Amino acid sequence: MKLYTKEGDAGTSALFGSKKRLLKSRPVFEILGLSDEVNATLGCALVTLKKSRESDILQSVQEDLFLIGSYVAGLKVSHRDRADWGLKVKNLESVIDEYSAKLPPLKAFIIPGGSEASSQIHLARAKVRSLERSLVSYKGSQSLKFLLPYVNRLSDLLFVLARYVNIKLGKKEKIWKIK
Repeated sequence: MKLYTKEGDAGTSALFGSKKRLLKSRPVFEILGLSDEVNATLGCALVTLKKSRESDILQSVQEDLFLIGSYVAGLKVSHRDRADWGLKVKNLESVIDEYSAKLPPLKAFIIPGGSEASSQIHLARAKVRSLERSLVSYKGSQSLKFLLPYVNRLSDLLFVLARYVNIKLGKKEKIWKIK
């Protein structure tokens, strides 16, 4: 089987389980693309991290991003699936709290940077915010509202992990100050 099908050469694609061709400029493909960008950016961060609990967390997030993309593309969502995402949100909150307790209190804005891994995690965080905005404005999002708390918490998690990774690697955080 060849990787290329040539079916998208005219700027169209099909969603999960559908033969109907849609323009790739449709908002659904923007959401799928943003999810893919977050996932790829986390992959870049993972290349620079040693095997650790942080890398395990990020790999789990990558799995969740594929599932989010599947739902956006049309995978049916059961009541149990919705409940599972509620548990995922609680898990993210627990991890955020755990890692926040290991960090100095935040009293100013942090300028992304420090280590390569932290910078990539910050970039993924910014892309998650774009994903969140696209999900909120997506017309088909009524059925996907259960994902919004997860995506919102995910940006918080990535912020905390980016800070933690820098500290773990001995990199100072750069504080932004009004001049």
